[in-house]
This record gives sequence, C-alpha cells and structure tokens, in this order.
Amino acid sequence: MSRFIPKINLRTLAPLLVVLTALLIAVGLVKSKPTIEKSEQTKILPAVQAMRIELSDTAVSVVTQGLVKPHKQIELASEIAGRVVWVSDTLIAGGKFEKSDPMVRIDSTDYQLRLNQASAENTRATVELEIAEKNYQRSQNLSKQKLTSASQLDDAYKVFKLAEASALVAQADLEQANLNLQRTEVTAPFSGRVQKESIDEGTYISAGTPIATLYADEIVEVRLPIANEDLSYLNWPKQMRGTLSPDQSVKVDITSSYGGIDYLWQGNLVRVESEVDSATRLFHGVAVVENPEFEDIPPLTVGLFVNAEIAGRLYQDIAVIPRTALINGQVMIIDHDNRLQYRTIEIIRIQQESVLVGAGLKNGDLLCVNPPTIVVEGMQINPLIANANG
Repeated sequence: MSRFIPKINLRTLAPLLVVLTALLIAVGLVKSKPTIEKSEQTKILPAVQAMRIELSDTAVSVVTQGLVKPHKQIELASEIAGRVVWVSDTLIAGGKFEKSDPMVRIDSTDYQLRLNQASAENTRATVELEIAEKNYQRSQNLSKQKLTSASQLDDAYKVFKLAEASALVAQADLEQANLNLQRTEVTAPFSGRVQKESIDEGTYISAGTPIATLYADEIVEVRLPIANEDLSYLNWPKQMRGTLSPDQSVKVDITSSYGGIDYLWQGNLVRVESEVDSATRLFHGVAVVENPEFEDIPPLTVGLFVNAEIAGRLYQDIAVIPRTALINGQVMIIDHDNRLQYRTIEIIRIQQESVLVGAGLKNGDLLCVNPPTIVVEGMQINPLIANANG
C-alpha cells in the first residue's frame, strides 16, 4: 500500500519563514549588545582665587591734588612819582631776576636838584647852630661874671635851641632827599620771577603805582584740600591749626608730568588752615617745596597742577586685602576642608582697590579673594592660591 505525502503550499509557508528569521535576528542582537560598566560621577567644585593672610605694619597716606603757588609774592610799586626812563630786560612775564637787581629807573633830575638844595640848607643850619651855640656859651660866662642880665641869657638860649631845631629839620630834609634820589632806581627785594608787568619806558607814574607782580621761586607751596574723614589718618595733633612746628611737619610727595615724563618732588606739610571751605566743606593744608633752579629734575612751575600724597599714620599688625573680597563688611575664609565661612572684620580704611583690616584676620588665614556670585556658607570650593598679602 502506498504512503500519502501531503503537498506543501509555498505561498502559505513564506510569511512564517519571514517571521521566524526576524525573531532569530532579534535574539542575536539582544545577545550581542555591549555591556555598560557603571562609574561613579565626579563632583566639580567651583574654583575661586585665594590668598594667604600675612599681618604687617602699614603706613597709610592721603592722596589729594592742588595747584603750585608762590610762597612769597608782592606787588612791586614805586615809592616816588616821576617818568620811567629805563626798564630792565628781565621785567617781562616769566623773567628771572636776582635780589637787588635794578628793575626800573625813574628820571632823577628833580630829585638830584632837591638833594642839592637840602644839602645847602643843611650846611646853613649847621653854621647857624654853631654860631648860636657859641653865643649862648659866651652869655653863660658873662652871666657868671654879672656882666649880662638874665633876660639876655634867656634870649641867647632861645636862639640856640631854635638853631638846634632848624639843624635837625635840615638834616632830616637832607636824608629824605637822598632817600628819594635812591628810590629813583626800583630794585628787586628778593630773587625770583616776574608774573606780570604793567609799565613801559616813558610812562609817568605816581607814588604807589604798581610796576609788576613778583614772586620768589626758590620755595613754592601747594594748597591741598583734605576731606574731613581723612584727617584722622594724618599724623598730627587733631586740635592743631595754623603753622606746624618742624617736628610736627608731615612729608608730602608731589608728582606731576613735564614733557610726558613723570617727576617726583619732596615737600613738607607746614600749615593747616583754620577754616573750612564753605563751598566744598574741605579742610586745606599747605605744603612747601624747595625749588632749586639747577637739579636733575625741573623746578616746580607756579600754576602747575600736581598730585600729592601726604604721609599718614603707621598701623601695626594689619592686613591689606583686595576690595573684591569684601561682602557687606565681611569676608569669606576658606577652612581646612576648603569650605567657605563668613568672618566679620574691622575696616580701618578703604583706599582705591585695597582694604586695610585692623581686626578679624590672623596670620595664615586663607582668604577668598573673589567669592562666587551665589554664596552659601559652608559650600565647598576649589581654592586657587595667589601671591601672599602685600
């Protein structure tokens, strides 16, 4: 008997083969997937600049500005009237002169004649005095011998005293005439420079007419405004006003620029004005600077705008920290676990980009120089230590 073999329909079998193949591929992909190793996540800490605190003795200073002014300045004037016949070549704005240099000459003709006249009057009065004195002595001798009356003696005495007075007047007139003749030449009372002049040759001037403005340039001064709150930093008696004694004078560094080059002059604060400027509410100190003509640095010129640094008090065991480290009167210290901790400090002074701290910090403290924008006390950071406190 023959075996029955059923017929396979390929159309029916094809979808099953496709499904079976897909399942085999899926199983193969699952078995061949890579193994992912687990790793711990690294914590990233914010980096901040830090510095190590070192306490030191630090002197403060007061920075201000001012204009150079003459230490001594006068209006040169004539003491007599007359026509100007000569003017010195140095009598121009900026002209340099020495003490006793002639600056102006006035026509002396009239004054020479007056001197001659006074000399003659003095000679006449001197002769008359000698005669009157001899007559009085003769009358005294005759009176002792009872050869003249008392009235005659009195008359001789009277004539003698009048002659004596006339001689004194004549002598005074002679001295005045001689002095006026000398005054026809106007001389410089000190060495210095001409600020401005106001006459020319041929000008007729009266007694007291200003000739020029002169100032001494061997010493100049600078008037320096000082804020009320800065007075406590200066090393002088707080009740002191007026001229300071030599041992109380304060050193001042004056700086300015000549031809694009910065120069430094040493001066001394020698005077404190007693009044406060009503407009600015500032005190004013006056510094003087010796101004030699021939040195390695140029002389300070009157009218020059200068910067000044006035030496102040010396503070002991203080820290100087950057202003960026200050947060509402506090700072942040980095502890041994690199965590931020608030620290209250005593601020002596804030000057430019630095803060002077008197208490609250100690040697070796690690200060956070630039705290993060969002600060939480106790947060951990990564300190980048910069140079030590200086």
